[in-house]
Amino acid sequence: MGLKRKPPQGNVRNVISMGGNLCSAITNKEGDTVQAESFHERILTLLFQRDKSVINYQSQPETFVFTDRNGKTRRYTPDFIVWRRNGDVEIHEVTLTERQEQARIRERELAAGTICRALGWRYIVHTEQTLPQSTEVANLLALYRYRLKAYAHDVITASAQGYLLQSAKVPLNRCMRYIVQHLNVFEPTVFATLCHLLWHEELSTDLRTLLIIENTFSPKAMVWLPDREEDNNASTNR
Repeated sequence: MGLKRKPPQGNVRNVISMGGNLCSAITNKEGDTVQAESFHERILTLLFQRDKSVINYQSQPETFVFTDRNGKTRRYTPDFIVWRRNGDVEIHEVTLTERQEQARIRERELAAGTICRALGWRYIVHTEQTLPQSTEVANLLALYRYRLKAYAHDVITASAQGYLLQSAKVPLNRCMRYIVQHLNVFEPTVFATLCHLLWHEELSTDLRTLLIIENTFSPKAMVWLPDREEDNNASTNR
């Protein structure tokens, strides 16, 4: 007999393994357990976690009850609820593009949108096509492990910012080598701090380019200061 467990606090149900999906659990910004019922949902939690406009988020938040076109009562539990700093509340659903053609899914999305509008919330649907693709996902997963404050280093941060003030955009590996030589610190320490800064967007990069190859920065990965974004766009368009 399988063991029964209660859903995490604030979740109305547990996620369900259906054989082909990848269930997982992480902690949100307040340290509470968040469930993901698929790898695509896991990707979306990375975006929530990194987004500074998101105060917090929660999985399996509540069950919507609605009546379908045949007069039958139906229940639907969306994937996530998100609270933003500007006061907005959003309900997020992750699905596959092919499923959106199904009548019951269209009906469910229509009902959820109506319920959310009545509450003053937004209803947002994501698919495998709108979520980050393979290279960006690999970068997000690699940087995620360096999100903790333990990887922050004020002296390395100041050195990186000072170096990048001299140029609009430089290779990440060159930036790392400069800091290692300038401060006489170990390369793994600099690497971890730069990853921490990239995760928190204190340094900018293009996540569509693979950042890390064999535990070091790819020669093709570039880095720049966030407030130099316009300079980079201007140089690219010349």
